[in-house]
This record gives sequence, structure tokens and C-alpha cells, in this order.
Amino acid sequence: MEQGQVSWLATVVRSLQETKGKWRTISSVTGVPYDTLTKVALGRVADPRVSTVQALHDYFVSRPGGTTLTDGPHRAH
Repeated sequence: MEQGQVSWLATVVRSLQETKGKWRTISSVTGVPYDTLTKVALGRVADPRVSTVQALHDYFVSRPGGTTLTDGPHRAH
């Protein structure tokens, strides 16, 4: 997995952990199945599909004050 992919996944996992309790809504809005979303959030999927990570990342970026790839310790290079 490339560094950019790790950063996206780490960003999505962090954002999911910060929004625990809203996962059903996030699942509904993004189209990512709830079971898949929970597995990603809990680290049970080491290499999720790019389309899954993309959908979740786009959701978090689109929120007011949303996460970006350069937020936090996993900066894209």
C-alpha cells in the first residue's frame, strides 16, 4: 500500500472513531454498508476497497470543518 493510501485510510479511521454513534447515518449517506463501515472503523479490514475509503473520505471532507488529507500526523507527501 502506498503512503497516500495509508494516509487516506488513517484519516478515515480517525474520523470514524470521532463520530462513533453516527455510523448508521454515515453508512446511509455514503452507501457504504454498515457492517463494512464498522470493520473499517475498528481496524478489522487491513486493506479496504479504494471505493469504500473514497466514499467515507469524501463524506468527512464535505462536512463543515471536515477532515483533509493533511490534517493530523499522517500527512500526504
